[in-house]
Amino acid sequence: MNYWFGEKLENSSAIKDPSFWKETSKRKLEISKTPIQTIINLLDAFSLHWIKPSTINDVVPQLVQESGFSEKEVRETLAVLPTLLNRESLEKRVRAEFIHSEVLDEFYKNPHTNVRVRAVPAGVLLHVTAGNVFLSSIDSLVMGFLTKNISLLKVSSQNKFFPQFFAEELNKFDQKKILSDKFAILHWKGGDKEIETLVKSKVNTIIAWGGEEMVESYRKDLPKSVKLLDFGPKISFQFITRAALTHKNIDVVCDKIVADVIPWDQSACSSPQNLYLQDGIDEKSFMNSLDQAFKRAPQGGKLSEDEATEILKETYRGHYSELMEDGKILSTPESHLLHAEKNKYIRPSPLHRSLILKTFKDDKDLYEHLEPFSYYLQSCSYLVNEDEKNDYLSTLAQTGIKRFAPLGTITWGMDGAPHDGRYVLRELVQFIGDEMRVVDYGEEIGAISSSTSLKKYFNEIPHPNGYIFASGGTTGEPKFVHFSYQEFDFMTDMLATNLRAQGVEKGMTVANLFVAGNLWSSFMAVEKALEKIGAIQLPIGGLCSMDNILTYLKKFKPQVIMGIPSLLVLNAEHGDKSGADITIPKVFYAGEALSPMRQEYLQKIWKTESFCSAGYASVDAGVIGYQCSHCLPGEHHLFSDLVDLKIIDDEAIITSICRNTLPIVNYRSGDRVSWLPDCTCGRKDKRFKLMGRIDNVIQIWSCRLLVNDVERSLKEMHHDVHTFQIVIKESREANVVREKLELHYEISGEPLDSEVLMETIYKHSRDLKDTIAFEDFKKEVILVPTGRGKIGRNGRTGKISIVLDQRH
Repeated sequence: MNYWFGEKLENSSAIKDPSFWKETSKRKLEISKTPIQTIINLLDAFSLHWIKPSTINDVVPQLVQESGFSEKEVRETLAVLPTLLNRESLEKRVRAEFIHSEVLDEFYKNPHTNVRVRAVPAGVLLHVTAGNVFLSSIDSLVMGFLTKNISLLKVSSQNKFFPQFFAEELNKFDQKKILSDKFAILHWKGGDKEIETLVKSKVNTIIAWGGEEMVESYRKDLPKSVKLLDFGPKISFQFITRAALTHKNIDVVCDKIVADVIPWDQSACSSPQNLYLQDGIDEKSFMNSLDQAFKRAPQGGKLSEDEATEILKETYRGHYSELMEDGKILSTPESHLLHAEKNKYIRPSPLHRSLILKTFKDDKDLYEHLEPFSYYLQSCSYLVNEDEKNDYLSTLAQTGIKRFAPLGTITWGMDGAPHDGRYVLRELVQFIGDEMRVVDYGEEIGAISSSTSLKKYFNEIPHPNGYIFASGGTTGEPKFVHFSYQEFDFMTDMLATNLRAQGVEKGMTVANLFVAGNLWSSFMAVEKALEKIGAIQLPIGGLCSMDNILTYLKKFKPQVIMGIPSLLVLNAEHGDKSGADITIPKVFYAGEALSPMRQEYLQKIWKTESFCSAGYASVDAGVIGYQCSHCLPGEHHLFSDLVDLKIIDDEAIITSICRNTLPIVNYRSGDRVSWLPDCTCGRKDKRFKLMGRIDNVIQIWSCRLLVNDVERSLKEMHHDVHTFQIVIKESREANVVREKLELHYEISGEPLDSEVLMETIYKHSRDLKDTIAFEDFKKEVILVPTGRGKIGRNGRTGKISIVLDQRH
């Protein structure tokens, strides 16, 4: 019986029909367009189907007969399948090899090269499977699914039933035909040159699992266009050092040795066939204990005639060794065989619970007797002391061994670990690059990412999973922006680059005082960037009580603190009043300007040595610029490969290719900037300086005060007030830095009621009400009524600067 893309056929002759390959090509395009999460979701849901006892009971008798394994072994193997197919396992495999699963669906930006990369399926895979472990064919098929390839599964005569059963169950479960019609199960007699030649000419990649003769037959006359991934015969071993065995329970150790050997009657590539014991271990006593451990273990499957013959040969060889070479043999018919011999070179055992024991002096001696067989070495389980582990594993890694695992754990590999020295999923795709650049095609300013585009995006255009963030905007109403997980991850890569450039290193303790929640992005972005650097994080948050913040700073002594300047100053003042002696060498700031007065104060209270921008960014465009150690306050390098910055009427106009879900082209930043000469750090990225805001937003007292709110309040009080100016100053009172706001307004006649005017401004400002108490607000505001024409004008243009920020 054969399975053909969701249908049963009695023989494999249809593979010679051109229509079969035409259908294969059609389905190849279909699966390539299937989102990776759709594939994972289906396999995860299908895995639950295998938990049902009735499903297991249906297949056990035939698998016992076909595989030769015991019923217990069959049931334990079947119990692995749900784990193989569940979401956690699948996502680990994908992330281990591709880092980001999105690369299988779309072009993904590599922050280290600035090249967008996509993993494209090889196309059609031929899986030539082995018959030793019936589950391995399904594992190979899953690799094809995860890489969006069409799979042709050529099964062994020893493993026909289970792949067919799996396919039929998946076909019943997968009603939408997401995967069940994207693979075929075939069987033909090995060595059929006509079929093998045809298949070699039609597929893109061959994965060959099994014996050396089979692998060589597929390598012969293989077209240059076809990749061969050969997983031929392998041998695995165990070793135990003398020091590691000291003070260990010998019975427990022997049980772990047996646990490595007995699964699948020792037929897996990872099954140890040799055990090396270091000189000084009593070999005969150890062997006796090991013999008892095998007797305690569950019995294996029934021996075939060939297996029985091979074990008989080893038995006679062991008796000869015992008589003539001071060897030793312990054998229990139909159960296990132990043969200790003097020859130190690794060699195959007859399997089916037969273990050949050898001795070694040290890591170099072990290396000498393994290295000649490097091509065949696969797995090694070990028992060593921690102080000798590095030397042993470093030396043995040079033998060609592909995998290490602690004694007793070799059977079940970890998700995401390489197989036979390869990351196999990566071998089943091609990586396509899009060498992106920022290119100016002269789009109109604001043409994309205008308020109309944002509204249309959120109301009409489906968008992928990710984050929705809010920015204050210039109108007083929050503006919502969507970041896919990929975009946000990429943005935090850029942010990590900024922090590294200014000396944040792995292991540094960093206090994060940016404000979390309320759909804000800064706290989360900093947290993820620091994770990528490997810092020790104190995720405090700016809304935490100042008493708690002070406690954390005193207890954990961070080398770096990050936050909004006004909040940092408030916490420094609180610590100073409390008499706390705190030293924080490095301060990162964002969201507001860090004036020289603030900087001087933090230097005094926290003994801060350097002040750095946490990055120039906006919620809409993402990260735009970064600082290096040579940059002065306000100065930044541009992420030139990813962001284009024009200066029009002093305003920074941004085009960013970091955003896919909502492209940012000629976006008005609202920031005044000017270009600077090249930096002495040697970086080629252009350099600019932030000169303040040109729009109606004032950052003061850790909030955003809108000029529109002030204007609205003045007109509400007196409709003849047309001209006003806001002056922001800093003062020091009793060693405390204060921000003051002077509101100058031109009026004919009597000044406005100061108390009512401040109440009106406070009422209209959303951020003021959320941030500062009214009584404190009144203390920091000075109202200055003037006669008409008394506010200073620009001598050249006659214009009034609405906001004068004198904190710089």
